[in-house]
Amino acid sequence: MSTSDRDAVRAIRGGDREALVHLVQRHQGRLFGLVLMMVRNPAAAEEVTQDTFVRAYAHLDQYDENRPFYPWLAAIAVRLSQNWLHRHSRTTRREGTGLDVAPEPLTDAVVLSGLIASERDRHLWQAVATLPSGERTAVILYYREEMPVRDVAEALGVTTGTVKTLLFRARRHLHERLEVEDSVQEIQR
Repeated sequence: MSTSDRDAVRAIRGGDREALVHLVQRHQGRLFGLVLMMVRNPAAAEEVTQDTFVRAYAHLDQYDENRPFYPWLAAIAVRLSQNWLHRHSRTTRREGTGLDVAPEPLTDAVVLSGLIASERDRHLWQAVATLPSGERTAVILYYREEMPVRDVAEALGVTTGTVKTLLFRARRHLHERLEVEDSVQEIQR
């Protein structure tokens, strides 16, 4: 954990509510990007991100200062995002949409451009957005957020073996999808 995060956590625990502003400013952009990649809805991502900071503040006594702050915060965001997705899927099912409908990839080019610099990376992350929720979350946490497998497992509430399996499946799905898209582009030329 960076000294500034550690100092802010200690200040908050000491009663300085303004120190939370430091943590929010430092981590909100990265956290919003993580949540947006999971829920694929900008308004929902804003809500989940805000709820994450509220939840973190309320449970700051459970945070271990000897561990990095962001993975702990990301674990909260992942759980809240999964809850949002679960609630949203139940609403969708009640409205009559089939369960096998593929989720629409994120199409807001402005948001994507801000999150991913190159065209190749943008194409890859668009493909990641179409992965099943567990695989997508594991990929985002491991590759984009650069969290170790152990921290990804903790954030998802699964074993490290499960995370490795999710990453393996995700890589296989991405390889297949990108290979098919490359073939289609070749034919169109």
